[in-house]
Amino acid sequence: MKLTIQTWEGNRNYFLFRRDQLAIPSEYHKGQDLKPAGKGEWKYARCPFQDDTRPSLRINVDTGGVRGMACGAHGSDVLAFHRQLPGLSFVEAAKQLGAWGIRP
Repeated sequence: MKLTIQTWEGNRNYFLFRRDQLAIPSEYHKGQDLKPAGKGEWKYARCPFQDDTRPSLRINVDTGGVRGMACGAHGSDVLAFHRQLPGLSFVEAAKQLGAWGIRP
């Protein structure tokens, strides 16, 4: 039995992820109604993944990375955070954030 592997070579109109099109982390978090507070690179905000009474979500204002100190949610950028909110796939989240397009 011979296996055939499909590649994207030769297909110029395939979709691709464009990390450079992701929102600036501070702008994205404002749009999500998070209000990061504190000093330094990591700030605290109320966690949208649980019923937070005190801020327990840490947000990296430079990269958009997040870490839920109480619930354990984590992600390295705004895309990872956005995927967790409504439970989207990578492609769905990238499309919603405008970072999914067709290769020129």
